[in-house]
Amino acid sequence: MTNQLTDSVEHLLQEWRRERPELDPAPIGVQGRVVRLSAHLLRAAEDYLNPLDLGWEAFSLIVTLRRSGKPYEMRPTDILRESLLTSGAVTNRIDRVERLGLVERRPDTEDRRSYVIKLTPAGKKLADKAIATHIDAVEGLLDVLSAKEQAQLAGLLSKLLGAFEDKAKPKARGRSRAVAQD
Repeated sequence: MTNQLTDSVEHLLQEWRRERPELDPAPIGVQGRVVRLSAHLLRAAEDYLNPLDLGWEAFSLIVTLRRSGKPYEMRPTDILRESLLTSGAVTNRIDRVERLGLVERRPDTEDRRSYVIKLTPAGKKLADKAIATHIDAVEGLLDVLSAKEQAQLAGLLSKLLGAFEDKAKPKARGRSRAVAQD
C-alpha cells in the first residue's frame, strides 16, 4: 500500500495514528467517510434538483408519495417513516410543497382527527421527472465503482443500517419480564 492519501479522512486517521498510536482509529474512518459522503451526496442532489425548482426535502416528499402507488397519498406519520426526511422537516415540507401545488391535504377517511397528503397531477409529473433525474445523477456519481463494487457497498451499508434500525426499534413490552422468569 502506498503512503499517498486517498481522501480527506485518511489524513485525519494518519494524524490519530501519530498522536495516539495505541488506538486503532479505523472505526472513525468508516464513520467519517459515511458522514462526508452524505454531505457530498446531498450537495450534489441539491445541484441537480435545483433546475427542477426542488430541494432535497421536497424531492423526498413527492417521490415518496409517487412510490407509494395509487392513489399517491399517505398520512404524515407514514411519510416520515417511508421518506428520507426528519420529523422536524415533515410538516414544514408539506406546507411548502402544498404551496407549490404539488400536494394537497385531505381529511383522512379512516381517522377524522387526521389528514392525508395526496400528490397532485402536477406533483406526480414532477416526481416522475425528478426520480429519473435523480437515478441518472446518482449513477454518474457512483461510476467510479464497478457494478460489483456498488453491489458490495450496498450490501455492507444495508447490513450496517439494518443493525442501527434494529437497535432503534421499540422493544416488545413484557418480553424482558418473560425472559427474567425463565
